[in-house]
Amino acid sequence: MVVKGSSTPLEAYWPAAELVRDMDRSVRKIEECYRAAHRRGKGPSQSEVESWRESLYEVAATLVDLDLGQVWMFVEYRVGDMAPIDVVLAGTHPSGGLSYAVIELKQWSAVERPNAPDPKCPSCGPGKVDRYCRRCTLRRVYAPFYGKHKAHPAVQVWENLCTLQRYHSMFDDRYVNLVGAAYLHNLKDPGSQWISQVAPCPGIKTFTARQPSDLRSFLRVNFSAVSGEKSAQALLERRRSNSLLTDEVGAIVNGHTRFSLVENQLRAVTDVKDALRTRASFGAKKVFVVTGRAGTGKSLVALTLLGAAHGDGYAVRYVSGGVASRETFKRAATGLRGTFTTLNNIADRVRTDELDLILCDEAHRLTARPMAGSFVMRPGESTVSVIVTRAKVPVFFVDGDQRLFGEEVWTPEALVKEIQHLGVEVVPISLDRPLRAVGSATYDTWVQRLLSDSPVRWNPDVDDDPEPFGLYYADTAAAMEEFLQDKIDAGFSARMCAGMCWEWTDDSGTVPDVKPEAGWARPWNAGDNHRTPGVPKRRFWATEPGGFGQIGCVHTVQGLEYDWGGVIFGPDLTWSGSQWLLHRKHVRSKADRIQDDAELLRAIRNAYGVLLTRSIRGTVLYSVDPATRQLFADLGIPKI
Repeated sequence: MVVKGSSTPLEAYWPAAELVRDMDRSVRKIEECYRAAHRRGKGPSQSEVESWRESLYEVAATLVDLDLGQVWMFVEYRVGDMAPIDVVLAGTHPSGGLSYAVIELKQWSAVERPNAPDPKCPSCGPGKVDRYCRRCTLRRVYAPFYGKHKAHPAVQVWENLCTLQRYHSMFDDRYVNLVGAAYLHNLKDPGSQWISQVAPCPGIKTFTARQPSDLRSFLRVNFSAVSGEKSAQALLERRRSNSLLTDEVGAIVNGHTRFSLVENQLRAVTDVKDALRTRASFGAKKVFVVTGRAGTGKSLVALTLLGAAHGDGYAVRYVSGGVASRETFKRAATGLRGTFTTLNNIADRVRTDELDLILCDEAHRLTARPMAGSFVMRPGESTVSVIVTRAKVPVFFVDGDQRLFGEEVWTPEALVKEIQHLGVEVVPISLDRPLRAVGSATYDTWVQRLLSDSPVRWNPDVDDDPEPFGLYYADTAAAMEEFLQDKIDAGFSARMCAGMCWEWTDDSGTVPDVKPEAGWARPWNAGDNHRTPGVPKRRFWATEPGGFGQIGCVHTVQGLEYDWGGVIFGPDLTWSGSQWLLHRKHVRSKADRIQDDAELLRAIRNAYGVLLTRSIRGTVLYSVDPATRQLFADLGIPKI
């Protein structure tokens, strides 16, 4: 059952014992949750209500009978844009850890083996009416009461397991138990029992009404009588989203968002809020330094704190080393735009400890001193000291792997050293789990290895565990553009960006300066002062619809994101067969001021690292260099 047009999580959950105690009341509550989760208040069908009344009772009563009444049951569970799952059980494993089970419920009373080929299957499709392929034999069944073929219930369970893992961070922990099963509690027909002997997805059981003992064993193995409260809370809190952060800024700062804080993100928000409440006039000032790679949620934490502090009446300001991200967030934060400001403004107009909280995002992009326009700074005062001295609670967000140019001096180590030099206490918090790329730790690791001269093969699917992030390469820039245009046509956002290897001769966003191949050229993103209709200003290139027509650079993408991205590797960085080679003559950014070749190579690698980590659903790679494209092929990346 897919709830069309839904916009909020569908949350109906109780311990099994409570559900059994008053089934009628529980069903009414499920109906209320269903309507509340639907944008138009649409209610469930009568058949769905009857299904809940019968199927849920069967599972809940079995749990209670096994003394497992404290296992929590999440009914029609859905977050984000995932399809609802019939039931997710959340409890404690007999070994003591978190334990979950995805249960697909069917009221089928009869089922038959597939009796016709699947017309969509190339192995048994049109023209082959007398036989069907082995895969379809395992994965499909014929449901006579529907009069059509359906997926085997175990296949649905497997898909639900994949979805649940994709949207919840705790399943990255191999010590968290996650299993699945299908339960056909009305299937008593002896001739239909073959369905439980077919295993289209290894490890996923299908139980029928004639196998009550097997179902009970399954539940005993995976759950204990200990309360499942911790598991239920983790399912509610440790969610990740494939929504764009820029689409949610207004909701985030107002406390109504689909993004959920997880792990150290939650710790950062909690600790900073505690510091705001308990700040004292004695003892060392606490300065928070939140470190994390691209996509670990630094801006999410900063925006969450901004909204929470403002809502509690604190004087708070948001500054950033990145203009594009700051201005994009400012435009989206209706009602709080006055809290976004520049570092120069803080230096000029704010007295010592005048503000309760300053949130400095993208601290790695700060220069040693404010660039210009600051007249009241103390002699020798740094950008870091401005923030530390003007706020009772200063917070820095920094990623050392995103430093690009020589004047960007604040590595995490240098930042901490400067803060300590000011005589205050550093509170370090590390965000170590990437969440942007649909939570794909695989892609984050792959990018790190690629740019550190130790690339590894891209394995999108391993051991029946599908990789949620899409990675492809193209032989031509034109093919990359066509692929991404298809994504836009399908309703996703997409952008193309490139290494800064071509001159930027024009501010209008119309002159095709980027020429990676013969017959294909596109303009760089426009500046902030142009007047070309339909072309966004530079700071809004990543988020306004007209941005797909130009090529973005590292200045316009840093700190921002989109659904799908294309990355053009220029002639400044090519693969030699064993390592990356830097070609200084092709560097067209201010990075060419860096005299040391090793330091310049670091900056160029970091720049491509920024470009590669902007997408939340998938990335397409293209290089002007044939050897580099061959590297992509050798690494097992699919070609579009």
